[in-house]
Formats: sequence, C-alpha cells, structure tokens
Amino acid sequence: MMKPSAIISLACVLLFILNVPRGESSRLQGLGAGHHSPGQGHHGGHGGHGGHQNDQPADYNGYSFYVFGDSFADNGNLLKKYPNSELTRQWYPPYQASGRFSNLLVQSDFIALLLRQPVSPPAHRQTRGVGPAGMNFAAGDSGVFDVPGTPTLTRQVHTFNKLVNDGDIKKEHLAGQSVALVAIDGNDYARVGTDTSSFADVREHHASNVTEEIVANVARLRNLGVKKVLVNNLFPLGCAPSLSRPNNYAYCDEEGNQGAALHNRLLAEKLAGMDGVLLVDLSAAFSRIVGPNPDVDMVNLFPNRLAPCCESMDPKGYCGQVDPDTDVALYKVCQDPDSYFFWDEMNPTQVGWEAVMAPLDRPIREFLGLVT
Repeated sequence: MMKPSAIISLACVLLFILNVPRGESSRLQGLGAGHHSPGQGHHGGHGGHGGHQNDQPADYNGYSFYVFGDSFADNGNLLKKYPNSELTRQWYPPYQASGRFSNLLVQSDFIALLLRQPVSPPAHRQTRGVGPAGMNFAAGDSGVFDVPGTPTLTRQVHTFNKLVNDGDIKKEHLAGQSVALVAIDGNDYARVGTDTSSFADVREHHASNVTEEIVANVARLRNLGVKKVLVNNLFPLGCAPSLSRPNNYAYCDEEGNQGAALHNRLLAEKLAGMDGVLLVDLSAAFSRIVGPNPDVDMVNLFPNRLAPCCESMDPKGYCGQVDPDTDVALYKVCQDPDSYFFWDEMNPTQVGWEAVMAPLDRPIREFLGLVT
C-alpha cells in the first residue's frame, strides 16, 4: 500500500489529468489498497489526456513505457464519434469519458504507477509527438485478427516501429529503461463463440495462431530495442459476464475457461526462454477473485464477483448502449461499483483492477529490478 503522502499526491495528479471533481475521488489509493471511488473526466481532444507526459525534461531518466493491446489497456485510441457504438461507448455515460473501458483506471495505469508515472502514457491517437515517458497504442476490441474499426496488435507494433524508424521515439529512450505491456485478453476467442460446437473443434488451431502472433510481436518489440516486455496471459474467459450471464452469474462457463487454459499453456511454451519477457499471470490473479475457489477476502470485498456493475438489457447488447432513435439508455448501472469486480461485460472496475494487480505487483517489480 502507498504511503498517505503518496496517495494524496497521486490523487491531485489524477484530479488534474482526468478533470475529476474533488468530491468524487476522495478514496484513491495505491496497488492492492482495496477501494477507489470512481471519478469523472472528459475528452480533451487531440493532444488531450496525458499530454503532460510529453513535457519531460531533456535529462529525463525515468522509464519509457509503451502499451499495446485491447480494452484492458486502452486509454483513448478509439476516437469519440457520434452516435454511440460498441467501439465508442467509452466516451459516453456511464463510462467516465476518458477513453477507458472501466469506471476510471485500467491495467496500463496501474503498471504506469509501478514505473513512477501518474497514469498510462498518452494515447497515440490523442497526442502530438512522443515524450520520453512513452506512448499507449492499445485499442479496445483489438486482437491479432482484423476487426473493422480497431487496429490489430501487429498494426499497433507497426506504428511503434515507424515512430522508431522516423526518430520520433528516441533510441536512447529504448536503450535505457524501456518497458512494454502486451495486453491481448480474449477478443479473438470471443469471435469464435463458445456456444457453438465449432469452438471445441477449432480452438486448438485458433489458439496456436493467436499465441504465435502474440509471440512474434513480442519478439519484434525486443528486436526494436525494448528492454523489458510484460505479456498478459488470459484470465478465465468463462468468468466474463458476457459468458456467465446465461448462468445468471452464478458460475463460469467451462468451455470458455478451457479455451483460456489452452491459450495460456501454448503462450507459456512459446515464450519460454525468451530473454527480457515476463508472463503476467492474469489467470491466477483473476481466479483468486472469480474462480470456483476464490480467496475469502476477495469474496468479502466483492459481493458481486461475476455480475457486471453495468448490464445491458439485451443479453447480446453492451454497457452504454442506447436506443438509436431516442438515445434512451438500454442498460442499467449498479449503485455501488466498488462492490463489483466487473464493470461491464468484459472489463473490471477500477477496484477490480486494484485487486488483480495486487499479487502481480511484486513479480513485476522483481522483473524490472525495482525490488532491492
């Protein structure tokens, strides 16, 4: 847990960056602390959120952090558009309009805190120039396969590569304390669908292709000069509200969890022996909260472990969905997000992310040499 003085300092930074009304963010704490209050921000336009990250001194000697992946890490790379859609809902209520798929902070923000940055580095699509603190390329709904409206992992890494080649990302920053996060967290499997017989038939071939692409992009980042790469494995996908909803959120979908376990086995095998790479065990961190044998303190912290705080009225809909003709909300939101692990049909609440990152804090610090 962070010292009280650090908590106050961090709260002030977030209030400034995300334009959070002070009365709504009074319990902000550090990794593993337990509870946050959701804040409220707004889209600042091009060069908006996180622009302060580029205003680093010429002799900056901190970490350079580069983020790739999906909604677990995105902080604004899918631009705001009207009307609201599944890919733009993060700019509209009940999201906090910071471009994040949560009620405030996401995984990339918590790793940034470990690197002594106030939040994730700025989103590529929101920023002019690349500061020494890094950049975020992640985009919601992304994976290794093409989806209209969002860049694949390979496309994100290609953009990073071009910025390196053009000199916008300085090689001296990569040669120093550079860290990347690769957060690919299940969208490719969601498109297969666990409710069809084809899922069992194709998942091994599919998982092999997905993990092969992830590993290829990790190797590419290392070859481009990134010193340390953090790679998420999959959380138990069957515990996502989108898959546990047919079970009335009483238990997880076993097919989804089996698919995630296969992915994780293949990914671990393919990353084994690769220098400068840490497999971030989201599977274990999530399982202690939403698995069949959760930790007692997690059960107490989250009375609602599988149900989402924000639930679409349509089982095939999404949090934030509105009637296209009337703009009437087609979703409902809980009264106390802090008692829910999941914010929407896939993504944790900020308090959920705190609980996930708490046991991962030390392994990441050890990998980065931050533990003496």
